[in-house]
Amino acid sequence: MSKNTRCQAGRKVWSATLVTAVALLLAISASAEPKPQPQTSTQSVGNAATTGQWSTPANWGVEAIHLILLHTGKVLGFGYPQGDATNVPAMLLDPTNGNVKDVTVPWPNSDFFCGAQTVLSDGRVLVTGGLLGNPYPGVPDYGIALTGFFDPVSESWTQGKNMNYSRWYPTSIELNDGTILEVTGKDQNAHYVEINETYDPVADKWTILPPSANVSHGHDTYLKLHVLPTGKVFDAGGDAETMVFSPKTNIWKPLGTMNFGDRYHGAAVLMPGNPNKVFAFGGTQTYMGGGATASAEVIDTSATNPQWTYVTSENHARYNANYVILMDGTILAVGGATLARYDGPVMIPELYDPATDSMWTDMAPQSNPRPYHSTALLLPDGRVISAGSDNPGNYTYDKQYDIFSPPYLFKGPRPSFTITATSLGYNQAFTITTAHPDQVGKVALVRPGAVTHDNDMDQRYLTLTNTVGTGVLNVTSPINASTAPPGWYMLTIVSKQGVPAIAQWVQVGAN
Repeated sequence: MSKNTRCQAGRKVWSATLVTAVALLLAISASAEPKPQPQTSTQSVGNAATTGQWSTPANWGVEAIHLILLHTGKVLGFGYPQGDATNVPAMLLDPTNGNVKDVTVPWPNSDFFCGAQTVLSDGRVLVTGGLLGNPYPGVPDYGIALTGFFDPVSESWTQGKNMNYSRWYPTSIELNDGTILEVTGKDQNAHYVEINETYDPVADKWTILPPSANVSHGHDTYLKLHVLPTGKVFDAGGDAETMVFSPKTNIWKPLGTMNFGDRYHGAAVLMPGNPNKVFAFGGTQTYMGGGATASAEVIDTSATNPQWTYVTSENHARYNANYVILMDGTILAVGGATLARYDGPVMIPELYDPATDSMWTDMAPQSNPRPYHSTALLLPDGRVISAGSDNPGNYTYDKQYDIFSPPYLFKGPRPSFTITATSLGYNQAFTITTAHPDQVGKVALVRPGAVTHDNDMDQRYLTLTNTVGTGVLNVTSPINASTAPPGWYMLTIVSKQGVPAIAQWVQVGAN
């Protein structure tokens, strides 16, 4: 069995005796438009200032196996066609009021399920690749070359130019010049794609990279890539042997070996405030699932001899989980499973402070399990949305989302601020007006998430240097595009008590 049968196995597989009943359930569900759900009813355990609080799960009509935060503050989620459908179902959620808009992909036979997504510097979402032969069951592991764009302003899709290679399970990441690096996947014949390519949004052109940029067949798909402050791209798994890519020379080089070994279905996160460091969390050494680990490790890519080093383990082993950087720079582990894709779901999130490598702290448990094919990301108000999964044994929570309010939202009044600039150049001075600048502990830029298959292809958290003035903070934007690839970011201030303000959107690198 090939490594990448995981998406195939993740699809709903029913016995013949259940097909009729399930079809009726789906028909009933499809006939009802998703309705706005209030977010006031909550479920929590213990003190919310210690363990946080979950909203009541709400239906939004889509299995959000792909989840992207837009600079309008809305959340785009999409899954795969079901039943007789041939169009990719997609929904747009306003998390401030629960309003949902159907934004199903308008052209048929374009199953972006198991493709990649990233947010371009202008705020549009680029979706690449996916599965050949929708609707379900399609052709397992067979990729497509199709691409599409979602415009957050017009809230509409347009079809893009095909890639040079079909790709299923690829990774997309924006480089420091605004171009997109597209890596690995499987082609239309389910063969591993070693040849990589880039996309130039300005020229609207895909370019094949030279053979030196190839990734050999032995490596995983859905590589966990991050742009480093050097401008190079670091691959943090799931293979144990990690490596770094230079866009200037188009050459990959080995850089470290994880102590745990292979971390299939684990996660990789840039250290908040220090993008030279990369964390690896959870995962399993068994590609098809089972044997989850609670271990975690970190590598400092700026060190003379970079080595992976163990850090504090989680309280709960998990894989296929999501690790979300919060507004205060802590990291929230959400969902995942321990035994198999959908078996042994981990219901208890955990909070970790990477700056101190302190213990992981259990948070209030979720009502819905979020194992394989689940997603989670940070919202501008500091909450976290959790969605997705497609467990064939549960048809209730697949199309629901719930929202977690971290403990910092219950620790006192929130600071507020205003800014005059909505676009920033690099190494640019600007001011933030706030009532009590001397009570601000940090100023941060947070890149919005774009996540699927435990792989957030955009997540990044940067702290900005600042000084206190009279009623203002004098702040300096990131020094260059390698530190902060161009695009829309959430700007926030965090009080010395650890309470973040509601973020405001700024476009970095626009000048």
